Amino acid sequence: MEGKLHERVYILKNRILFVDDEQNVLDGIRRQLRRRFNIDTALGPDEGLRCFEEGGPYAVVVSDMRMPGMDGIRFLNRVEQLSPFTIRMMLTGNADQQTAIDAVNKGNIFRFMNKPCPMETMTMHLEAALLQFELVHAEKELLENTLKGSVEVLVDILALTNPVAFSRAERIKYYMSQCVQALGRHDIWKFEVAALFSQMGYVTIPVEIMEKSFAGQELTEAESAMLEEHAKDIYRMIDKIPRLEDVGKMIEVMDSGYCGDYEEDAAVLGGQLLRAVIEFDKLMLQGARPYQALHTMRQSAVPFHDTILKLLEAVEPPHVEKTVKCIPVHDLHIGMVLAEDVRSTSNTLIVSKGQSVNGLLQRRLSNFLQQKIIGDRIRVYEERQGFTV
Repeated sequence: MEGKLHERVYILKNRILFVDDEQNVLDGIRRQLRRRFNIDTALGPDEGLRCFEEGGPYAVVVSDMRMPGMDGIRFLNRVEQLSPFTIRMMLTGNADQQTAIDAVNKGNIFRFMNKPCPMETMTMHLEAALLQFELVHAEKELLENTLKGSVEVLVDILALTNPVAFSRAERIKYYMSQCVQALGRHDIWKFEVAALFSQMGYVTIPVEIMEKSFAGQELTEAESAMLEEHAKDIYRMIDKIPRLEDVGKMIEVMDSGYCGDYEEDAAVLGGQLLRAVIEFDKLMLQGARPYQALHTMRQSAVPFHDTILKLLEAVEPPHVEKTVKCIPVHDLHIGMVLAEDVRSTSNTLIVSKGQSVNGLLQRRLSNFLQQKIIGDRIRVYEERQGFTV
């Protein structure tokens, strides 16, 4: 993974885009910097945005402040939306204090430079920006791959200890990911990790109680209290992991019944989405069609925000291939999807229907077969479901 990270950063690190409304300025920059950096230029903000949309991403963008149609601050704001990890810098002849303040506060820029800028100074700032890009990009890779991968290992373990919770975690992650993608956010990994973690607390709860809850059966007071504690158990686990502050907050507020104004803050939005997605999945598990589940949710005593319900309306249901075949357990391959619950000879649930076979599950079922705890044949779908973990 480390080699791939350095390769990706190397490919991007020399890509710098200069945006100005004066062609002679761009020509001068290209002449003086092209031997040291990989320079692209764009004449004006509209062309600059096209460069990002058609040829991006760039490691660094340097924009003039005063340009017709769109000033540098607005342009850099648009760049941040298109490519949030690009390092943004401003070069301008308008060196008044308010311009600098607006550029830093509204454009979230890394450096502010005055025209004319000596090439030695420009080179120093560009090298600092490229280094900053490498640091930001490395952190992004760490969070999205290393940390997320570690969470997925934990979920694999959950699959072995509590198959009902794992099966649900897959579905919740699937719904959550589609909703967040529809919002155009760039921090999808946080929401996916929160979805996976949302069921982790169930590892302490007997499978029989979970099955009763998911089926909508009446629970005893003690069983209800046990279920209510699971979110606190998850939060206590996450609180010990650095960089998961937003994920922990999502888990903390998901059962709070918060139904205020729609928020773009990751933690608040994630908590609202989790609550809605979990309820949606529960109703679907009880046999409701998607439109019936959404209708029930709209009648809830503690309402869900309409924007979030509309996101769920647009979720594409996971594809499930209906063709089923029965194969020997030793013929199971990684990636196959179980078409039925796997239960022991004493009727204890081992694995839930719909779970994708991974290496751990493959070995576990093989061991159970050797001990004659399960039968020697198992039903699987011919094609993989739309769930991935």
